[in-house]
Amino acid sequence: MSRFWEIFRIGYDNWWLVAIYIAVLAVFLFGILRPRTRKQWRSAGMAQAWVIALYAEMYGLPLTMYGVAAVTGQTEYATNHFRGHAWAFLFGWGDTGAIIIDVVGQTFIATGAIIALLGWRQIYRGKGELVQTGLYRHIRHPQYTGFFLFLVGSIINWPTLITLVMFPLLCWTYYRLARDEEADAMVAFGDEYRAYQQTSGMFLPRLSL
Repeated sequence: MSRFWEIFRIGYDNWWLVAIYIAVLAVFLFGILRPRTRKQWRSAGMAQAWVIALYAEMYGLPLTMYGVAAVTGQTEYATNHFRGHAWAFLFGWGDTGAIIIDVVGQTFIATGAIIALLGWRQIYRGKGELVQTGLYRHIRHPQYTGFFLFLVGSIINWPTLITLVMFPLLCWTYYRLARDEEADAMVAFGDEYRAYQQTSGMFLPRLSL
């Protein structure tokens, strides 16, 4: 039994845990983002690569923390797993700051997951019709909003060099994808979709003037 629970040990060099997180999030990402076209599959593949890069460093080999340790001269970044909440220690906020960073990051991640799941459920129940109720009353792409919140929460909680570099590229990729989907919706729903655009935001609720 002890060997079984070792799989879930929180720390570095735990590749079983890396594999579990990657597998679970692959199901979540591909289910929520619903890739169908070649472009959507490429975008989803990029999102999955981002996840792999994140968790491979979080529970596997902390290459970014090795770099931070070399630059700062503090070996704790490479040996103490808790130091992976690096923003708190880089800004001198200490353990308390790291706990706060962890809570804030996880809140963004959980909120993003909930929004994405609710958006997916509405689309599934819509059966190809234009959905304008619930979350879709306020934002046109809640699944992508949830995904963006997941990305932001992960970077707050556990920054790595690769995920920081990929973050703007990934956001731009899904922005362009959303634009393409809106062009398709315009063809499918015409004036109804144009009117819907005037009352809703793309990823955030439209502010009332």
